[in-house]
Amino acid sequence: MAAQVVFDEAVGGRVASQDHAGELYGRLLDEGFTLSLEVDDGDTIYTVVGGDDGLEAWISMIQGISLGLFKAHPEHFALYLFLRQFNRFNEICDEFGIAVPVLPGKASWRDRAMFYLRINASLQEFRRIHGLTPAELCAFLYDFAPHHLAQEQDELPPASKVWFLMGGAGDSSDFEFLDAAGDDSTSYWQGNVDTRRGDIMVMWCVSPRSYVHSVWRAETDGFIDPFFHYHSTVWISAPVKVPEISFREIAADPVWSKKPAVKAHFQGASGKPVTAEEYEALLRMFKRKRGKIVDLPRLHRPDLPEHDDVESEREVEQRLLEPLLRELGYVERDWIRNMPVRMGRGERVYPDYAIGAVLKRGEETARIILEAKRELATEKQILDAYQQAKSYAQRLQSASFVLVAREGIWIFLQEKGGFLRSRYLHRSWAELGGSDGLHEVKLLIGKAKSRAWAAAPRMPG
Repeated sequence: MAAQVVFDEAVGGRVASQDHAGELYGRLLDEGFTLSLEVDDGDTIYTVVGGDDGLEAWISMIQGISLGLFKAHPEHFALYLFLRQFNRFNEICDEFGIAVPVLPGKASWRDRAMFYLRINASLQEFRRIHGLTPAELCAFLYDFAPHHLAQEQDELPPASKVWFLMGGAGDSSDFEFLDAAGDDSTSYWQGNVDTRRGDIMVMWCVSPRSYVHSVWRAETDGFIDPFFHYHSTVWISAPVKVPEISFREIAADPVWSKKPAVKAHFQGASGKPVTAEEYEALLRMFKRKRGKIVDLPRLHRPDLPEHDDVESEREVEQRLLEPLLRELGYVERDWIRNMPVRMGRGERVYPDYAIGAVLKRGEETARIILEAKRELATEKQILDAYQQAKSYAQRLQSASFVLVAREGIWIFLQEKGGFLRSRYLHRSWAELGGSDGLHEVKLLIGKAKSRAWAAAPRMPG
């Protein structure tokens, strides 16, 4: 319906350039339109799309709106069909060098509505550079690119974090979906952008149910979708139904009763983290109700070796650094040990480990540099290692570098074009042995982060 209304409004206008296309889009958005829909009981529902009162409806209908614009002016408007799959659109853009504009904030409804126009400009530029017709651009986006990126889906990785989701908060049809969900059910949900594929998702049904309904797994990393009402998104799968745990039972539990979200009756709690201790408390509640907790996913405990008896840098590499990289999702082909790099007047240096390396002579780069030391027990030792690794990272245009020793790891991220000695994340091996510590490091230097290394990383507050 939206597509036809937009087509009828747009087809008569003259669009001779992208500037004209922007003016047309802005006018249609500002003027808005009303859709009518007859429901089963014969009543008619009216929805305002666009204008001052219908910006949320506009972004939710962006597929139909883009279709109407594409049909009216295919040379200037691209078809956008990545509903609730902005992560896939991002992957395609990353792979083929299409510029993705800075994402608008959650509360900026007009900016989110206008975001299509910025995406469209990038797609039209890509189309012109490669001499594609509008139809060929569609074939590229919705046939060639997805097949090019398609890979055999591995089993879900071990869970490093637990998250809380809420069903029914904005739509009572959530209950119907959750009740009917089977082993192969998947859906998008309001989540947390720090979610990683494989994480555990505890589904809570809001009032009038007010109970834990099921446990799911994250099918994707969390991501922002500017055209999704809730902004932060995650796809979930592999549901396991559990015995209903009521709010009264939750509030009476000695572990959960201390949680601020419980004191707030779970208001706005969707996408909030659940600690390992809280998840174990839930499992005990399920067990008391004769639930089969053997079928439920468990948090992964990193299999990192003891470090006290490590006696050399090579042992640090083999017994600590490489096992950590595997826990972060990397495999051996992802890194290069002793990458040769020329610096200064022909001086050759060898960073211990480089991830995402490009070896073109004179133009070498690497996403992440890791330097191993037997120990970093004093401030001078840390400073010396920092300066050495920093010089490699700057030469290789790295997004981050990591110091690894018996005492733990130090992560430095590039911020505002450089690395600051005072800005780092340090974690001991004992902290990395817990799921929360490992998850924190995954967010900064895990394989998923490495793929998106061009995005400006942020240190945790």
